[in-house]
Amino acid sequence: MTFVNRFPPAATLFLALGCASVWAHATATPVAAAVYAPVNAMPYYSLENALQGVYGFHTPPRAQRFHVQSAQLVEATAGFCQGTVALPALTAQWQTTQVSWEALLTPSIGPLVSRRSQRQIDFWPTRPALIARALEAEPRTLSDLMRVGTPAKGLPAMEWLLAQWAVPGQGQPSARDCRFAHLVAQGIAEEARALEAEFAALAAKDWAASPDDATAAMAEWVNQWLAGLERLRWAQIEKPIVSHQTSHADKPTGKIAFARLSRESNLAGWQVQWISLLTQARLTEAQYRHPPPPGKALVPIEALLLGKGQLALAGRWVTALDKVTVGMAGLTPQSTPTQWLAVTQLMKTVSALFQNEVATALDIPLGFSDADGD
Repeated sequence: MTFVNRFPPAATLFLALGCASVWAHATATPVAAAVYAPVNAMPYYSLENALQGVYGFHTPPRAQRFHVQSAQLVEATAGFCQGTVALPALTAQWQTTQVSWEALLTPSIGPLVSRRSQRQIDFWPTRPALIARALEAEPRTLSDLMRVGTPAKGLPAMEWLLAQWAVPGQGQPSARDCRFAHLVAQGIAEEARALEAEFAALAAKDWAASPDDATAAMAEWVNQWLAGLERLRWAQIEKPIVSHQTSHADKPTGKIAFARLSRESNLAGWQVQWISLLTQARLTEAQYRHPPPPGKALVPIEALLLGKGQLALAGRWVTALDKVTVGMAGLTPQSTPTQWLAVTQLMKTVSALFQNEVATALDIPLGFSDADGD
């Protein structure tokens, strides 16, 4: 059986902040219409094949990359405090670490959920007053850091400290503040180390031998993919804009309270989150010609649909995804809130299609997990 692929070919979605080189292999995303020669139909993929793809091939390298980048953040922070690393270099390493974290986090599955990792190292908005209180407490060990409230540590707190140090005339931070930043970086790296170890263990899991675990894990992946999309669409983009417009209705000025402090960092995070969602949702041009081998590669949601014979639904799914990709690729740090909201409207179409048809075709009930609100 063959079918003609009428879906768009690949193009690169470049990330802001110089992150393109790190993620170039993951940014093959479709933007223009084309017709390819007939290819073989997708094989039928079992539940075990899907989970092996996610846990065996998708998450391990991302967990490893986050661990490596967070360890380098620790080293860069120590170097800055010793005067051997400049603040711009430390800030760039924070940005790279942030992007590697967003790529692993989206969607939150497995140990990301059970460990409540986002709450531990990426709780926002940051509370400057709590950071000030934490600095006064002068924690000296990771055990001491555990007693610091989550809004005063993790990636957002580190970003806030970097922003304060970048204020003209601020000068080198005190030894106390440097020690705290170094400890915060160590806490991030420790969580990254634990996540890498737990994802490595799941990569070796025999899902066929644990049918109950497999059923639960599949439901979690499908539900958390949707939760990851909604987190990006609503919590990170639309809600801050709507809240700002409502609170500044008479005088629409001031800064929108996005998760990150700069537009560049926010955009880099949004783009890499979309790339991660897209990678798990849509086949690439190469995969149309050479379908993912069962049990030996990530099996995107589109492949699961095609394997079940849902060709028409898969086509509409790809069309909806591609519109978001084009919209995301067109965003810049200088884009207006109207342009950002236009992309969230495209995401709503994907979300509605997923909830109304895709999940049903995959025979997965949708619900809420205790991580959805993190």
